[in-house]
Amino acid sequence: MVTPMPAGHSVLHQSEDSGAPYPLALRLIHWFMALTIIGLISLGLYMTSLKEHSEELYFWHKSFGMLAFFLILLRMAVRARSRIPGFPLSMQPWERKAAAAGHGLLYLLMLLVPLAGYTDSSAYVHSSGIHFFVVDLPQLIPDNEQVQKIANLVHKLASYALAGLLVVHVSAALKHRYFDRDRRSDVFPRILIRWRRRD
Repeated sequence: MVTPMPAGHSVLHQSEDSGAPYPLALRLIHWFMALTIIGLISLGLYMTSLKEHSEELYFWHKSFGMLAFFLILLRMAVRARSRIPGFPLSMQPWERKAAAAGHGLLYLLMLLVPLAGYTDSSAYVHSSGIHFFVVDLPQLIPDNEQVQKIANLVHKLASYALAGLLVVHVSAALKHRYFDRDRRSDVFPRILIRWRRRD
């Protein structure tokens, strides 16, 4: 269960544009999630291309899928309690609105994909369990073929939508970095992890 957010805050709450980077905790979660999600989508596409079922691949897919779900919950909790820099004022109004909508949809899909995957596996009559590396999580959804089929379809469609939105997300970041005339629109440095050297 997600911890309640302070009044007046939302998952995408932002302060005024300051050019400051995102908090280090959010930057670390961002890149770890990026690697996890790219790996999960790649593994999912590979699994569906196989003619024979591979229980070992499903084990890793479920484990990292649940990890991604727990990470997005952590990310939402950290973000709700952090001061988030606003979008650069040099961006066009429609760009800021599109970015806000895109971020909101990303969060929605990052929640929906693992939840649908969990429901799919839990409702599947012949499921091997909800694996999370060294432990198996409770299967809260009773066996139900119809529910399983719907959850499986939602999981696939939402995964494709997430993959497509990630391409748009990365493309927009590259556009602001390399093609915008106003260098203040470059948001990439805000999410980079830079380690300071000790003297």
